Amino acid sequence: MLAACSFLSPSPSAAPTDEALGGMGVPQQFEGETYPGPAATVAGTVWVAQDGCVYLLGDQPRLVVWPSGSQLSDPVRLPDGTELADGDEVTLEGRLVLAADLPGGADGYWGMVTGFCDAGGDQVVVADRVTPGR
Repeated sequence: MLAACSFLSPSPSAAPTDEALGGMGVPQQFEGETYPGPAATVAGTVWVAQDGCVYLLGDQPRLVVWPSGSQLSDPVRLPDGTELADGDEVTLEGRLVLAADLPGGADGYWGMVTGFCDAGGDQVVVADRVTPGR
């Protein structure tokens, strides 16, 4: 019996970017999507859990959908360049949204994100504005 295997080296253009190395990256708002839910201002502490997801610890832990243009950093860089770290106090202005009401439902992108990043609650914070401090 003769066994054979081959090794295909990846093309240089297929090299992962820094953002690709972080898995799904930072959940952020997408252009053209609307997010239902009541307007809210929520204060709390940025928390990076063992699953690598970034939550807001306040009256209950909630996954955050960051403003469009936010990037994976240590853990989050806001569009204006502000760096947020695990343990930072922040105030978020936006909406409280039931995870099931995010665009695409359970079978879409947001269903995958909220399925993996499960803070144990049924609401996420969709942040339009993030202010360091409380």
